[in-house]
Amino acid sequence: MFARDLHVLLAILTTVAAVIATLEGAVRLVRGYPAGRAAGRTRTAVVMSAAMTATAGIALVISGKHPHEWLHLIYAALAFSLIPLADNAASTLRSDRGKALVRVGGGFTCLIVLVRLFATG
Repeated sequence: MFARDLHVLLAILTTVAAVIATLEGAVRLVRGYPAGRAAGRTRTAVVMSAAMTATAGIALVISGKHPHEWLHLIYAALAFSLIPLADNAASTLRSDRGKALVRVGGGFTCLIVLVRLFATG
């Protein structure tokens, strides 16, 4: 049961990291600040925590405990990539507020996917 508990704990950590990344984008949106170190660090935190969660999930699948729905694996890939994809898409924009808005949109979408991950796990 340790692997499942670890997977759930890491999923909660990923959700907290996504909330912080979304809030960082919201602060930039309101204040009109450009992306700084906090943007990069929150993106890295989401990617790293999602990768660790996925690794624990792979260990569960190998041990024979698979998710309730296999769609869970697609949602996991989305959760891993949504914030970096949003930041990459925003890099072509000139406005700092526009970049922040794309980050907030990617963050909210990531949070919705994370909620769905908890439902399909």
